[in-house]
Amino acid sequence: MNAKLDCHGLRPRNDEAAQAGLFPETLLVSNEGGRIFTTSLKVAGHFHKAHRNVVRSIERLLEELPVEAFNVLNFERVEYKDKKGEMRLMFQINHDAFAVLAMGFTGKEALAWKLDFLNAFRQMERELAALKEREAAALYAIRPRWQPIVAHPDYKRAALIELTGHKSPASITACRRRMRQVGLLTA
Repeated sequence: MNAKLDCHGLRPRNDEAAQAGLFPETLLVSNEGGRIFTTSLKVAGHFHKAHRNVVRSIERLLEELPVEAFNVLNFERVEYKDKKGEMRLMFQINHDAFAVLAMGFTGKEALAWKLDFLNAFRQMERELAALKEREAAALYAIRPRWQPIVAHPDYKRAALIELTGHKSPASITACRRRMRQVGLLTA
């Protein structure tokens, strides 16, 4: 899922062709570091619109949307290299931004593509959640004493010592630090 995008915002042709029959929905969205998004180039291609028109629509939306935080978090300006080798503006668009943008697209085919994109976003979210669960299960198998720490993040170290069998508060602190590093604890 972390393949580099070509000048059209798509995976290299051989990778796309190999996967198109197996997982066509995953070609609509990308995942980089747990961030799920599509691009304005993919939207333009799938909705049969000129990319400059999709960018213009996004820029109009950005002017009209009242909350700056929504714009920044959902429509990320990035550049890509076009066929001529020139740098061009492209947007990385998350699930919410796609929904807002696609509301303006009409027609039977547009409706089908909207549903395909939304399903692709949901599928990628499910896959990431399942991956996180598998990783957590593997970590718990390796470090079974971590599970009570995750289950009770608000407990004091003394209470966790009793639950986990650790010998000192410092060992609980060390476990929490390692668990934050691997993403099992957030705070």
